[in-house]
Amino acid sequence: MKKLLCGMAGCLLLLSASAQQKKPAVTPVSAVPVKTYASIPDSVTGTSATMAAWLVSHSENKTALLRSLYAWMSSHINYDMVNTFQPGYYKDTADAINKTLQTRVAVCEGYASLYMDVARRAGIPAVLVTGYPLTGGRPDNASHAWVAVQLDNEWKMIDPTWGAGSVINNKYTARLNWKHFLAEPHEYLKTHVPFDPLFQFSEYPLRHDEIRDGKWGGGTDQPVFVFRDTLAAFSKLSPLAKSENMAARIGRFGVTNQLISAELTFLINQLTVERQNANIMEQNRVADQINECSRLYNRLTNDFNEYVNFRNKQFAPARPDQEIREWVDGMSRQSDDVERKARKLTVTDQGNRRVLMEVLEANTQLKRRIADEQAFVGKYIKTGKMFRKSLFYKVSF
Repeated sequence: MKKLLCGMAGCLLLLSASAQQKKPAVTPVSAVPVKTYASIPDSVTGTSATMAAWLVSHSENKTALLRSLYAWMSSHINYDMVNTFQPGYYKDTADAINKTLQTRVAVCEGYASLYMDVARRAGIPAVLVTGYPLTGGRPDNASHAWVAVQLDNEWKMIDPTWGAGSVINNKYTARLNWKHFLAEPHEYLKTHVPFDPLFQFSEYPLRHDEIRDGKWGGGTDQPVFVFRDTLAAFSKLSPLAKSENMAARIGRFGVTNQLISAELTFLINQLTVERQNANIMEQNRVADQINECSRLYNRLTNDFNEYVNFRNKQFAPARPDQEIREWVDGMSRQSDDVERKARKLTVTDQGNRRVLMEVLEANTQLKRRIADEQAFVGKYIKTGKMFRKSLFYKVSF
C-alpha cells in the first residue's frame, strides 16, 4: 500500500508528541456556532471497535456520533512531525490505525484511517480519500488523505487532520475547526482534490485541468457520470481490479501536476506487483490441485499394491467374491477421479505442467493394469471354486 505524504500547510505542528499527553485545550472557531458533542472516555479508546460501540450507545444519531469522534481526535491525537515525510511509516491501513491508537500521534493517513475505521464499525459507510490540497488555487507540495462518509444516502467530506488545528509561520495553533466536518463534496473540491474523480461524488466530475484552471462550472459537457452505481460496483472489486479501475479513471481525467503523476505511477507499479502476486497465487493454487491429484494417485497406488500382494497369495486369506469385485472396481473409479481432476486443470507454468503430465501418464498405465485385474476377477468369479487355483498359474509351452 502506498504511504501518503501530508503537506505542511494546514497540517499539525505540535509542541509535544508524547503518546500519553493530550494536546492543549482547543477552542472552537468563533465564526462557527459552538457544537455539542459527547466526550469519549479513555477506557474505550484502546481499539476502533470499543470506540465505535461506545459511540453507538451514547449518540442520538449518526451525525452526533461523527461529531463526537471528530472532536475527540482533535484533542487526543497529536500531529506527527517526525514522520510527516516518511512514506514507509505506515505499512497499510491497519498499521496506520494501530499506530495512531498506540502512540496517539499521526500524519494525515493515520487520522483518516482511524476515523474511517471507527465510522465503519459504527455502521456508517466511509471511505478514505487520497488526493492533493489546493492552497490559493495551486496544489500543495505533498499529497493528503481525508474521509468521505455517507449519511442519508448523501456523501459528505470530513478532514480530521485539518479540523484539529493549523500551522502559521511555523507555529502550531490547536483549534477545533468545524469547517472540515461534513463538507459538501463540490465545495470541498476547491481545497481537497481527490486523485480519483469517482470520489468527487458528482454526476459531472471535473477534470484535473479544469480544476487547475479554476473552471468550477466545467464537467457538464461530458455524459452524466452515474457515480453511485460506479461506486457500488467499485466496492465489490478485488484489490487488483480496483487499482486497474482507479488508474484508468485517473489517466482519463488528466495528469496536470507531479502529485497526480506520482499517484498514477504508484498505481501502475502497484498493478505490476499485484499481477505478479496474483500470478504466483494462481500457480500455487494449481500446484495445490496437482498435489491433490498426486496424493490421490499415490493412495491408489498403495491400494493397488495391497491388491497385488493379495493376488500373489492366490486371494488368501479368502474374501467374498463381491468384496474382491468391489475392490478392483473401486480402484477403477479412483483412477477415473484422478484423471478427471487432472484434465480440468489449466496449467501455464512449465514446471507444473511437467508434473501434471507425469501424474496423468502414470495414472494411465495404472488404469490399464486395473482393467486387466477387473477382467481377471470377473473370470475368477465365473470359474468354479475347484478350478480357481489354476487361474493363478501361467502355463507356457
